[in-house]
Parts: sequence; structure tokens; C-alpha cells
Amino acid sequence: MPHDVKVFRLNPIDWWAGYDLASVRSAYLVETGPAKKEAFDEEELPQNAMITVRIYPNPYAKESSTFQEELTRMVNEGQEFPCYFACRYTAGSASGHSAATMEDRT
Repeated sequence: MPHDVKVFRLNPIDWWAGYDLASVRSAYLVETGPAKKEAFDEEELPQNAMITVRIYPNPYAKESSTFQEELTRMVNEGQEFPCYFACRYTAGSASGHSAATMEDRT
């Protein structure tokens, strides 16, 4: 992966991309506010998850891309990091962001 960009799950809902957890966490708090500080349950996504977890542009989409494909696209388009990457769709959420789900491709 160019520039060693990684994806971090910050809590059960939000994934952000960046070079290290400290800068990702800081950017997340700027974006969401200090009230979200207590919600952290972060981890770096392992490489096998990067090719298994998929992003859908909306909850009803049939086409998707892997986290690895999406991260590569973002890097190639010159995205600045750290930044929002994806969120888990939950019933009733009104997020305008891409949704991510786990999908076993074995």
C-alpha cells in the first residue's frame, strides 16, 4: 500500500484511514467532538480483513469493493489522510457515508 496508509476501526461503527492511530484518533475527535472520546475501541484492520470487508455505496447497493480496493482508490486520487473511511450501516442511521459489511469470500 502506497505511503503505508492503514485502516483503523475506532468503534463498532466507524472506520478511519491514516498513517497511525494517534493522528487518526485526533482527527476523529475534531470531526465528532469530545463526547465521542469515551467510545473508542480501536484496532488496526489486519490485511486479511482488508480483502474480506466490503464497502457498499448505500445499504441497497448490489455492487461493492473491498476495503483494500477502496483504500487504493483513495490513495491514487490523492486523498489527504487521516480521514473518514467507512461506517457500519445500522437500521435507522442517516449517514451519508459509504456502508461497510463483513463478507466471507472463502
